Amino acid sequence: MSENNKPPEPEEMGEHLDEEIKETVHDWAENPQGTDYDDLDERIDEKLRKTVAGWVGASEDADWKTIGSKMDARTRTAIGKWVDAQEGADWATISGRIENRVRYNIARLVRAERQAGEGEPGEASWSDIGTKVERDVRGWMGALVGTDKEADWQTIGNQIVDHVRTAYDKIVKTAKETTHKDNPPAPRERIEIKGDDEPPVVKSSKPVDPEK
Repeated sequence: MSENNKPPEPEEMGEHLDEEIKETVHDWAENPQGTDYDDLDERIDEKLRKTVAGWVGASEDADWKTIGSKMDARTRTAIGKWVDAQEGADWATISGRIENRVRYNIARLVRAERQAGEGEPGEASWSDIGTKVERDVRGWMGALVGTDKEADWQTIGNQIVDHVRTAYDKIVKTAKETTHKDNPPAPRERIEIKGDDEPPVVKSSKPVDPEK
């Protein structure tokens, strides 16, 4: 591929094509007979088509369909090499390889292994990965609250509730002790009752019936 046809970086392609359009419009405007907008549209289409054709390795007079097919083939080839797919592999095969590659890397990251009897050793499925992640998270939570390593979520939940209840009781007890310390009860006072030495005599004008 010549230096002129070397494709720019993907993030620069749009800017490059914008410049191609500006140059084409400028050349068209300088032409005294360039008053036909249909002609401008054709010139822009031709300019862009030749540029993109050079990028993907198509012939200069190739149409957009041919350019698209060429672009697809080059993209498939590049991505296929990345995932070690065979040359000429279709997108279904390549996408499967991509999925396998991603799954394999994640399985290695979380140290997941395929369950016995479910395929070749080491090729963990998404289910195996999910199970391993869930087990790791559950084990971490269990260790945090002091349960057994293989405790289920129900046991872990109960332990968390116990911790919360204990912490709450401590807070309430501390609050009561602080209140009692800051506001001690008033000392008891002894009340003296003063009176005559002899008990008072109750007098009544009516006789008292002893049977009542």
